[in-house]
Amino acid sequence: GGALVLDIGAGSGRDAAWLAVQGHDVVAVEPAAELRQEAQRRHRDERISWLGDSLPDLAAVHRLGTSFDVILLSAVWMHVPPNERSRAFRKLVTLLKPGGVLAITLRLGEPDTERGMHAVSIEELHQLAREHGAYIEHSNHSSDALGRAGVSWAEVAVRLPDDGTGSLPLLRHIILNDNKSSTYKLALLRTLCRIADSADGLAVVDDNDKIKLPMGLVALTWIRLFMPMLRASIPQLPKHQGG
Repeated sequence: GGALVLDIGAGSGRDAAWLAVQGHDVVAVEPAAELRQEAQRRHRDERISWLGDSLPDLAAVHRLGTSFDVILLSAVWMHVPPNERSRAFRKLVTLLKPGGVLAITLRLGEPDTERGMHAVSIEELHQLAREHGAYIEHSNHSSDALGRAGVSWAEVAVRLPDDGTGSLPLLRHIILNDNKSSTYKLALLRTLCRIADSADGLAVVDDNDKIKLPMGLVALTWIRLFMPMLRASIPQLPKHQGG
């Protein structure tokens, strides 16, 4: 079925146009104004919405207040400086729907520094995925289509696990109207599920058949999960306690 796709670094709009023909709705992000205008002229499909924005902030995309089934970065990641990649990856993950896919193509080989490129690797993506509660579902290598010596490509699919947040609408009535202040139990459960998906190696079984986790990890994961809700003014307490 039709998906909502975010195409970052859309360039001439080639990929966005193909996705639209397949029946998907696309938000095409391109920071270069002249290139973006030419792409709009070439591809007038109503399924494509054009936006001027760039990594690592993606401020304009975040202001849309939506999340995406698929985020595409085709030949973009090597232009993100290494010291900005953790922040950029975090921004991307927060824009994905639970179960969504981040599709990245990596230009491997000696980076062309004159074109603002930096070295990239699949190993780095593995690390970033683990740190942000995602995982690499698929990776593939291919030769350079232009036949350039020393250049090859990796196609990587990063999956964000569905940790149950997709069922939030079903639980909303209970969370907001329950007679007792037990919503923290759901919050803790969600936090532990995310840790189980992304940092299971930090769990230790003690002599009493209990599982020990670093409190700092629980606190950090909790903040990452619920700070966006606070910023969006979503109620955190049952209504009978004043909201």
